Amino acid sequence: MVGKILYWLLLILIGSGALTYIVFVIRFYFGWKRYKQISNYRKQRVSVVVVARNEARNLPRLMSCLLSQDYPKDLYEIVLGDDDSEDETEALMQSYIAAGHNVRYIKSLGRDDVVSPKKLALNKAVTAAEGDIILTTDADCIVPKGWISSMVSCFSDDVSMVAGYSRTLIPVWSKASILQKYEHLDFALTYMVLGGGYTLGRSWACIGQNLAYRKSAWESVGGFSKIWHLISGDDVNLMQVMRRNGHKIIFNFSPASFTHTHPVKSWKQFINQRSRWASNMKYQLSFDPEFFFILFSMACLYWGGIILMFINLKLGLAVFAYRILIEHFMISYSRKHFRVSARMLRFYPIWLVIQTFMLVFTMVLGQLGIFVWHGKRPPKGVLNASSNL
Repeated sequence: MVGKILYWLLLILIGSGALTYIVFVIRFYFGWKRYKQISNYRKQRVSVVVVARNEARNLPRLMSCLLSQDYPKDLYEIVLGDDDSEDETEALMQSYIAAGHNVRYIKSLGRDDVVSPKKLALNKAVTAAEGDIILTTDADCIVPKGWISSMVSCFSDDVSMVAGYSRTLIPVWSKASILQKYEHLDFALTYMVLGGGYTLGRSWACIGQNLAYRKSAWESVGGFSKIWHLISGDDVNLMQVMRRNGHKIIFNFSPASFTHTHPVKSWKQFINQRSRWASNMKYQLSFDPEFFFILFSMACLYWGGIILMFINLKLGLAVFAYRILIEHFMISYSRKHFRVSARMLRFYPIWLVIQTFMLVFTMVLGQLGIFVWHGKRPPKGVLNASSNL
């Protein structure tokens, strides 16, 4: 009797996941068909804010990209928030200042006294920034020549935040490792779901490697004050604070805005990164229950299908085939927006196997706080703290 109840409960969870998945994929399809990119050619003052810790090796390449932007030189500045680096970061940035570039260097101390040293450095940099638009990226990123122009063009009068796409840099796909291919395709497929949400007016997530917001909007929500107790999430949690305060958030689908980041060097580093991202899930539940429901439904479909194979192989395989069919439908009409080639999609079967297990594994590690961020682990008291968000 108990076995039958559990079996039917499993089928109900899988069925709800399957229904949710197809409903949102159909909504995404019509959202993509109707979506029109906002274009505003009014120039605004911009502060490109970068937080770095021991990134002296990567900064010259990023600075070269930032200093060669096609945006008017007198309308943007570069603000480097140094998270108490122990390498040559300060000397390097001072050399740019001495050369007469519009660069500012802000040293952030006291990292041992706060939960999130990065957020402390970012807060100091944004506070000091003089631009109307804050544009953020990471020190190890590479940005295109038209990056600032493209991101700023999305700011119509009613837009407060613009999220952008970031992908890993793989010069030659055939020479990339399994890890590099997995990370690159996983980024792209994740953004296809997030991008579909934006076409429906739903801002579910973003990444600080490519993000822009009005400084006035940031100030109106109290900056990072409402998420100060969280070790990460200076991007996605800030987005949700702004969304809940009525600020309009859109996505920039223009390839001119796409940034690159260096691939992770090991599976350990990748798992640490994804566990950190997953640590925000409990807060996303309070921020945006709809997105949490979608993730939960997908997990029911993914893992329910695997469990079902051990009970009813044919039915379990049918569920797995259903997932592949729906995902290929979504990928077929959205991949062009994120420059995912047919060659890259040949890796999909391998991604499918790894992702099914990686999703749950990193989710568990994230909720347990088993990750390191800017040299620190999340305090246990913070993990269990209730949120006032």
